[in-house]
Amino acid sequence: MPIKKVNRFFSSEFTATNRALAAAAFSVLALLLAGCQTPPVQSNQSNIVQQAIPPSPTDQENDSSMVEEPSSLDPVRWWDQGKQSPIRELVIETPEQLAARVPKRADPKIVILMYHNIVFGRTGGEYNRDLYNFEHDLVFLRNRSQIIGIDDLPYIKSGEKKLDTDASILTFDDGDLSIYAIVFPLLKKYDIKATFFIITDFVGTVGYVNWEQLKEISDYRNARGEKLFSIGSHSLDHKRFDGIPAEQIPHELTESKFIIEKKIGAPVWYFALPFGAGAGRKEIIDTARNAGYRGIRSSRKGVVHPGSIDLYNLPAFYMSNERADILAQQIYSLLGR
Repeated sequence: MPIKKVNRFFSSEFTATNRALAAAAFSVLALLLAGCQTPPVQSNQSNIVQQAIPPSPTDQENDSSMVEEPSSLDPVRWWDQGKQSPIRELVIETPEQLAARVPKRADPKIVILMYHNIVFGRTGGEYNRDLYNFEHDLVFLRNRSQIIGIDDLPYIKSGEKKLDTDASILTFDDGDLSIYAIVFPLLKKYDIKATFFIITDFVGTVGYVNWEQLKEISDYRNARGEKLFSIGSHSLDHKRFDGIPAEQIPHELTESKFIIEKKIGAPVWYFALPFGAGAGRKEIIDTARNAGYRGIRSSRKGVVHPGSIDLYNLPAFYMSNERADILAQQIYSLLGR
């Protein structure tokens, strides 16, 4: 067979094979496409799934027949319901209006809250509490307790000041710059008391308040002439009291107190133990008392009972960077409510 005929033969055979394969491929594709275009079979399952989806908050508000499950925290758990906002809740109210909202208690308790840094965004840092959740904390505390100052404790202990509601005390450790930039303006606006425990060696360094800012905080008086904020000591350099020589502890207590009082022109009455180390130790308590401190705040978790206040071993509740509703539940549980 001539070469040209051979080439023509193989070429025509190859073309026929390709045509056969292509035809088969198109047939399979047509079947697949036809299957995809087949309408779905109607069943009751989709209706069941749709019925299982809960109605939106808007639907709930429009349906007056729906009854919400009662809860002791419903009035303050608005971050779940989406019905309120912190700006609307944290309005300026008279003491009478605030007192009318706070539940009366036959056995009132006091919780001391321990904060560190307040930040604008969620950074994930253990000591950072974001502003959004911090404002929610304030709403919860104002709705469920009266917010008092740590300076009120001796008068509660002596019986000069009576409590008929739960109470809360706000404290901030270390002296982060956020206490001046974020916390101070917010608490001034809503007339809320607080104590700031300062590490004296850190003052004026990067990220921390300076002495002028601390003095401004300390000097502030509200419209009624009341002092809202107090400055306490958190030691000279934030070293653990169970990790330094015993003879160094008096220096930490007395020198830090002296420096703060000289800089801000106001007495320092309370000390916060670095890391809570040394809580309840007699030598630390005796030294603090001799140095002129009225009390020591530890990091021990617990609440204060008005009838048995131990001013030199005050417990606290650590406000971590957790959701506000979770911490509110934990605080409420700690109070036994």
